Amino acid sequence: MKKSDPVTRLTPMEQALVATLNATSNRETVLKELKANLQTAIEIELATIPIYLNTYYSINRNTNSGEAIDNLQAFANKAGGIIMSVAVEEMLHMSLSANILFSMGVAPQIYRQAPKKYPTGLPYHQPQGPKGPNGETAVLIPLAKLTFEQLWHFLQIEYPEQWDAWPQDRNWQTIGQFYSYIRCLIHTRFLTDADFQRGPAAEAIQPYNYSPNNVDTVYPTGKFDPWKPAPGGGPAPAWSQADGYPSGAEIAQYPDRGDSHAGATELMTVASILDAACAIDTICDQGEGYPVPYLGPGDDDDPSKDEASHYVKFLTLQAQYAEYKGTTESLPAEPPPPDLQLPTIAKGALEAAGYVINFPKNPTAKGYPAKYKPIADFCSACFQYMLIMTETIYRVPPQSQKLFFNEGLHRSMIWVLDKYIRTIRQIPIDDKQFMGPVFEDFNLGGRKESFKALIKAGAEAIDAANKVIKTLKPDDPLVSVMNNVIYYVGVATPQPNNSASGKAHLPDVAPYWPAGS
Repeated sequence: MKKSDPVTRLTPMEQALVATLNATSNRETVLKELKANLQTAIEIELATIPIYLNTYYSINRNTNSGEAIDNLQAFANKAGGIIMSVAVEEMLHMSLSANILFSMGVAPQIYRQAPKKYPTGLPYHQPQGPKGPNGETAVLIPLAKLTFEQLWHFLQIEYPEQWDAWPQDRNWQTIGQFYSYIRCLIHTRFLTDADFQRGPAAEAIQPYNYSPNNVDTVYPTGKFDPWKPAPGGGPAPAWSQADGYPSGAEIAQYPDRGDSHAGATELMTVASILDAACAIDTICDQGEGYPVPYLGPGDDDDPSKDEASHYVKFLTLQAQYAEYKGTTESLPAEPPPPDLQLPTIAKGALEAAGYVINFPKNPTAKGYPAKYKPIADFCSACFQYMLIMTETIYRVPPQSQKLFFNEGLHRSMIWVLDKYIRTIRQIPIDDKQFMGPVFEDFNLGGRKESFKALIKAGAEAIDAANKVIKTLKPDDPLVSVMNNVIYYVGVATPQPNNSASGKAHLPDVAPYWPAGS
């Protein structure tokens, strides 16, 4: 049985703010503030997801087979697993904030709430922060490939709250300060459990829809025999190489742990003040670290100390770059733990080895060659439709939610967006760079009509891919890439004369939304 974190006690600063609110505010104001801040929390978490995904997809994790993995490939695999593990938890945090808001009788707004352009500040974040590696202080996070500098921007997002920091819902320096303010609102004398029972818990996003790890979060620690069965799985095939390396299962690392949460489950529904407090604690602990009462967050985010906080995860990756020497940040342990004692990664080494793809910084569909714009647009259309499906979960009858989640969110994330991005990143946009995913504010219109708009965007992407194919020789590798673009559009949407089209496409949300919504 999974253990969970205890609920964090209010800090002295939080106790002081609660006392001030109790003395000077009122129920109507606190309810209004809490609902507004929970919607902001959704937008903060949502803002980080494209940032982490863009960097994740710049990493080429499959260049070498298991027994041929070198140190650079091992680092690329680890970086990919770690970044995706954080992205998965950010999706959890967005869902937790949305569940609290829904419990208060307010429909979470997610569609078209992601940043409109990059680089971006996080909602209500203080515009200036600690100096970065190039001396910059602006908190503006780009979409960019994996680099030492991009990891610094990740640290800007996940910087730990100081234990004596005053809770802030505006001009905050750390996400912890922002959630600390929400925690204080929840603990005022004006609220009761009934305030978190206005949206039925059975209609919220359910715990069974979350898994802390998937195939993209797992990474190997080094060389392994890809043909060797897992322990207890029987003998290796006769044709496999007897190289003495362990099986993939033996060295697989799962960066997200099952006890890094407060409350009964990682993804929880909310029906009380305690439930809301547990959900907020999970968000804070995973990002900043397991709380040490009256001292501050620790390096880990769970009681068993098996999982590092987001900040420490990113810092341990950044510390392996040659550029780390001389920076002001310090490792969580001195000397570095054994798993950090890898060869120093020289600047540009990952790109030179083919383990990081050269994406343009802050890509836009308009910034790509015109012939590729519809192909880039479909990436954004899928992203926005995924957000609509997330909103729709709250409208799906409870008995149908699991099926809708698997056919909608799971399919869109794993079988459409993931495969589509892996396809388009093979498209050269000049002699040095390749197409990176854009997560733009693509307008699918009203939610009721959004699936029709997604189909139209898919048709335009197919038309663009076919036009490119006509300009190529049959043996050009780009022909296969364009055919895959066409195929995955067909996986997402019903398209005429497309072999992938059929009943298995993404679900149409129209039945769940009224006209004009």
